[in-house]
Amino acid sequence: MKFLKPALIAIVVFALLLLAFSWLLPSKINVSKSTLIHASKEQVTAALLDIEQWKNWNPILQDPGIQYLIESPHRVKWTSAKGVPNVIQLEPYTPDSIHVIIRSDNKPVFTSGFTVTQHPEDSLLIKVEWWIREDLRWYPWQKFYGLFSESFREAYMEDNLRSLKYYLENK
Repeated sequence: MKFLKPALIAIVVFALLLLAFSWLLPSKINVSKSTLIHASKEQVTAALLDIEQWKNWNPILQDPGIQYLIESPHRVKWTSAKGVPNVIQLEPYTPDSIHVIIRSDNKPVFTSGFTVTQHPEDSLLIKVEWWIREDLRWYPWQKFYGLFSESFREAYMEDNLRSLKYYLENK
């Protein structure tokens, strides 16, 4: 019994220190990656706005075990192996931007989008920037998740942008 009280106090103090430390961590994740593509701005924008073309470069739509329901060129739905409904919807935001709405289990996952701009010196060189923003909750495990997920997202985005570039330049 005399070991139980100090152990309990140590656990509570450790939990409070962990919580205090997590308050110092950022509550948002902002990741942005870009690539230059040799194609016209119209080709790049059309490929990004057509969800049917995403299966050519984005692995999220390449799982052969999942049946994707493409409702329109801008919207796709599917159910994961665990029975969770997922939706990706694309919306033009400005002439140079596309907003991506991603929902899982009818809840927003994160905010994402693409910005497509023409290189000032080369009309066939297009810069595609892909950005992701995610708000984290105050829970310590959410904040620590944010530390690690940023590097995973960067690698995922770079690979997908490389695939998009290859797809558009070798079409």
